[in-house]
Order: sequence, then structure tokens, then C-alpha cells
Amino acid sequence: MGKAAVRKFSTHGMIGSVNILALSGSLRAASLNSTLLRATSRIAPADTTVEVSKCIAGLPLYNPDLGAILPASVFVLKSQLTAADAVIIASPEYAHGVTGAIKNALDWMVGNESFVDKPVALFNTSPRAEHA
Repeated sequence: MGKAAVRKFSTHGMIGSVNILALSGSLRAASLNSTLLRATSRIAPADTTVEVSKCIAGLPLYNPDLGAILPASVFVLKSQLTAADAVIIASPEYAHGVTGAIKNALDWMVGNESFVDKPVALFNTSPRAEHA
């Protein structure tokens, strides 16, 4: 992502509360990326809610043939993303990219309005990660 594509997101000066959806690309129970998102939720300012989505693990593999009638878990994720003011994605790096779990979640959101004009922050807990 080029420097011109990076936008700063601040709650300063915003009226009302800010709702942020956090997505973990790790399905491990002891995931450091998931732990980071939970910690972010706990230390968020009083006017900011950080909801850590729990539906990534339950998403079926992306299949565009299912687009007309979304599986329940996909509908929940789409609803969460649409309602959010911003998104945080924390994903480990696997094979020079994000995990299959987060890629699958993003694939399900192709072709809908859930990410339109939303700031997205990317977290990664590994000091060696370069591509995710």
C-alpha cells in the first residue's frame, strides 16, 4: 500500500460513539493476534466499542454460487462489517500472506458494501512478518 493510500482515522472531534469491528485471521485458541484484539477492546476509549468478531471460524469456504442466499455466518459477518465505523484486522503471516481464514472472510465480502469508505487498520504480532 503506497503512502498516498494510507488515511489517518481518529475519533477526535467525532460526535457519538465509534464502533470498530476486529477480525482475527488466526483460529488458534492461544493466538497472539486474537489476544491483541481482545486487549484493544479492553483499552479502547469510553466512546469507542471494539467488537471482536467470533464468526470467522464458522464461515464456509467462499462459493459465489451461494451469493443469492447467504449462509447465516456470512450474513452475520456482513451485518457486523456494515454496522462498523472502522475495521481492525489482525492476522499472522502464512506463506508470505494472510491466513486462509481471513482471506476466506474477505472473499465473502467481495461485491457488497460492507467495506466501502471504512478505515481499516492491520495488526500483526510477529516482528518477522513482512507481507501479511
